[in-house]
Amino acid sequence: MAKNSIKDKKVSKKNSNSEKINLDNQIKDLEDKYLRLKAEFDNFRKRKEQEVSSLLKYEGKNLIKEFVSIFDNLSRGINSYNDESIKSALILIRDEFLRKLELNEVTSFGQIGDQFDPNLHEALTVTNEKSKSDDEIVEIFECGFKYKDLIIRHAKVVVNKK
Repeated sequence: MAKNSIKDKKVSKKNSNSEKINLDNQIKDLEDKYLRLKAEFDNFRKRKEQEVSSLLKYEGKNLIKEFVSIFDNLSRGINSYNDESIKSALILIRDEFLRKLELNEVTSFGQIGDQFDPNLHEALTVTNEKSKSDDEIVEIFECGFKYKDLIIRHAKVVVNKK
């Protein structure tokens, strides 16, 4: 009987050791899951903060896109009228419009003589003028606009290619 009780104690000790190892493994698994979940939540929180920050930074982007067409129409009007008094009035309006945009961190770009940059300009056609350098902008169809550091619209241009 003494042998059986010793065996029972050894078996129960082995069982308790295996239960302890099993519980330790479960604890490690749960700790690992907790750390992963915490890291995933931190990443989610940071992504959301960045999205909200971006939304606030560029909050007027859509309104600016709509107003850029007004600038285009003013420019077309200036080019289409022969009457100098109407042209000068439209130029004053266009220039005031540009000043108001610049006060709100909107800048125009794309001038004749600039170097073509595919990040800023959209080449509609190319031409071959000997007097101009390669990749020089020779004509502007529409000015480009930036809002802060975001391109609202690429400038539509004609580029010289030799």
